[in-house]
Amino acid sequence: MTGFTIMSIWFQNAMSVAQIAACCRLAALLFQDAAFAADPPAEARTDAATTADIQPAEVTAEYRIQPFDTLQITVFQEPDLTQKAKVSQQGKISYPLLGSVQISGLTIAEAEKKLTDLLGKDYLVHPRVTIAAEGNSARRVIVLGQVKSPGSYELPADEPMTLLQAIAKSGGFTGTAAISRITIIRFENGKEQKIVVNMATIIKGGNRSKDIQLQPGDIVSVPETIF
Repeated sequence: MTGFTIMSIWFQNAMSVAQIAACCRLAALLFQDAAFAADPPAEARTDAATTADIQPAEVTAEYRIQPFDTLQITVFQEPDLTQKAKVSQQGKISYPLLGSVQISGLTIAEAEKKLTDLLGKDYLVHPRVTIAAEGNSARRVIVLGQVKSPGSYELPADEPMTLLQAIAKSGGFTGTAAISRITIIRFENGKEQKIVVNMATIIKGGNRSKDIQLQPGDIVSVPETIF
């Protein structure tokens, strides 16, 4: 998405002069990125050449299920319960017999145990549940909340994605976004970590040093302004 496109989207929903100014600064920052991409320094060209063949990471045992993941759920000798399920933005799946099941944030093994326990409690005798996530799930980030296009976005294989770039991919902020308190939820070694970022200092102040590089599995949450 170009800087002009993002600026156009913001102008349509601008709520104040301050937001228009923020839009212009965001577009300027994106133009800088575009210029860098068109003619990167020699070091960057070398790095890109050495990483061009990197393949998306496989889903590991430590991977935690995210909103918008697609899961292949198999129940041994139960074809009616064997199906693909899409995780909703709220982190739930809709599953036969069980209805809505909260599953986001669990590892694959934890999700298998949860469905096994739920099915075994009232419906099946010794059910055997296996779950597989799509392989590219491990190379995605999730952007939720007050952005124009919330969703799951794949990380490039040959270059990092920053918070600013992820917001741009999701269409930019809505008019009610609280850009000074964006939260990045990250799981490291099985523990949840929350990173609060003030995007106003990046967009309005031009301080790119605070533009955090995202990692696979990160969840970006943009809250709503409280009036």
